[in-house]
Amino acid sequence: MMRQLERLPREARAQQLVRLLLETREESIPKQAVLGIWGKLVAGPSKSTRKGMGSRQQTRAKSAASIPIIRSRLLESKRKQAECDLKLLQNRIALLQHEESKAWKKITQTKDRAQEILEMRMASVLRQEEKCMHQVERERQSRSSQKKQHSLKKESVIKKKHAAIQIISKKYQDVEQVKLESKRLKAERERLQLQQVERARAKRQVIRRQEEALKKKKMLEKQQVDEEAALRLVKKAIAEERQIREHRKKVQEMEEAERTLIQRLQGTQLIQREAYSVLEQALLRTDLKRAHSVAPLEKLT
Repeated sequence: MMRQLERLPREARAQQLVRLLLETREESIPKQAVLGIWGKLVAGPSKSTRKGMGSRQQTRAKSAASIPIIRSRLLESKRKQAECDLKLLQNRIALLQHEESKAWKKITQTKDRAQEILEMRMASVLRQEEKCMHQVERERQSRSSQKKQHSLKKESVIKKKHAAIQIISKKYQDVEQVKLESKRLKAERERLQLQQVERARAKRQVIRRQEEALKKKKMLEKQQVDEEAALRLVKKAIAEERQIREHRKKVQEMEEAERTLIQRLQGTQLIQREAYSVLEQALLRTDLKRAHSVAPLEKLT
């Protein structure tokens, strides 16, 4: 394309170059090629073409009048392109910030949900322990009631035997027999009381062992539940941290890409400013040369 521009006439080449700058981006046109063409335009026509300049003065004057308009459109187009790039960059930054906010919100909700589940499980364990304690208390009261009834029954038997002894003693008037029977009944009562005490002691030991075993079992179950809950929470926390690291890595990569785009945009703007400066200088030089070439013609007329 640049070679085709070099083969065009000088006026057509200037118009074609301006149209090319309007339709394409700066990075797609080599800077040195643009500067070379403008250098040739500023250098003016050769000796072989100066003879026909008189007949083309009006055409060049019209082209010179249209160049500021084309330059204004070029500047406006480049400004709109820069504003569009800036808006796209702002949208990407806003999107990244929104995604980060959503990720932190999800992490907070997950932690709150884990705490809620742990509290619910602890409450369930406490209710189960309370239920077991009530069951143990009911069994203890039942055993106590049975023990009391058994004692009352034994006392009733002993009282009946005493009454029988008294009847026998009165009937036979045998004091020795009554004493022997009384001693036997006393020994029997003591033996029964001793057996009752031993049975009560054995029952208490059995109950104590059962309570200790139940308590130990509950503690082991509670410990197992706590360990499983803690393990699940640790695994979940590790997974969350891994997701956070991946998210941060992605954010860093996108920030790096964004910085690269910003640097490229700054470089493009610098090239654009240089091209504008070269274009302005070329236009000024062209206007000066045309002014100098028109003055002798006016004197001749």
